[in-house]
Amino acid sequence: MSVTVSALRSCVPMAVAAGVLLPACPAHAQWQPSRNVEIVVPTAAGGSNDVIARVVQKIVQGEKLASVPVNTVNRVGGNQTLSRVYVNQHPGDAHYLHVDNPTVIANHVTGITPLHHGDFSPIALLVSEYTVFTVKPDSPLRNARDLVEQLKKDPDSVGVGVSNRGGTNHLALSLLAKSAGVDPKKLKVIVFKSNTESATAVMGGHLQMSASAMTSIVSHVAAGRMRIIAVGAPQRSTGLLAGVPTLREQGYDISLANWRAISGPKGLTPAQIAYWEDALAKVVATDDWRKALEAQYWDPSFLGSQAFARYLDNEYAVTKTLLTELGLAK
Repeated sequence: MSVTVSALRSCVPMAVAAGVLLPACPAHAQWQPSRNVEIVVPTAAGGSNDVIARVVQKIVQGEKLASVPVNTVNRVGGNQTLSRVYVNQHPGDAHYLHVDNPTVIANHVTGITPLHHGDFSPIALLVSEYTVFTVKPDSPLRNARDLVEQLKKDPDSVGVGVSNRGGTNHLALSLLAKSAGVDPKKLKVIVFKSNTESATAVMGGHLQMSASAMTSIVSHVAAGRMRIIAVGAPQRSTGLLAGVPTLREQGYDISLANWRAISGPKGLTPAQIAYWEDALAKVVATDDWRKALEAQYWDPSFLGSQAFARYLDNEYAVTKTLLTELGLAK
């Protein structure tokens, strides 16, 4: 099966290859926060969204990029909709930021929520990461081909944990199933509050596999408690992933970027957006951020507000096409 995702995603930021792309924004925005700032996370502590928020929080405070306290707040539920509803209860208030990811698009396409990505204020795209398919060390699933063959026999026999339905990890799994002639709607997909929780379920033998970001399982893989059978990246990575073949290497042309970003509630002013855009540009230029990229297997993908808005529109078109083809769109 060939899925030309890379061709569809024509506006993937060149910063991935060229390093950090700094936005054109004023050095000193006229607005600045006057009270505590919340970085709202749509999933539970320990997952990739949570790690992103806490790294940003630490750097913003350590580098004194804001003169007020910055807190990370986890608001979990509704397939990541409760956190977005909460943030948009504060229109025009830039003291509320949200860690965004492809779920904001998938939830609208699949009809889970009426909230569209255009109902929020895009501030900056930060990183991209890719789906890893992880099992217990003694699992009979040794690679993606084993998984495909098992899905052909009985799609209900492989319980797979994800942190959100319709998101990139679920989508990558669905595309793999479709390549085997398996109806993606017949997959046994279990949604957890975070990828960390799904990893715990795999290690406990309660389900056969997790489809997640590397962040959530890296410590378990390093300790030998879990094993990666495939990664949905365009090319092999380094470190723990150096010996793991991509889906493409195993004969399945599937590669989807699971991006992470920061958005705000609807109605933010240009000055408010410029303040946080400038602060985040400084965050991604620090040594601490570069260390986090390496430790979490994140690809640098910085885009400022206007470019990120165009990126979101393109992602919506791509995601709607793919989810419609898979029979998962509303």
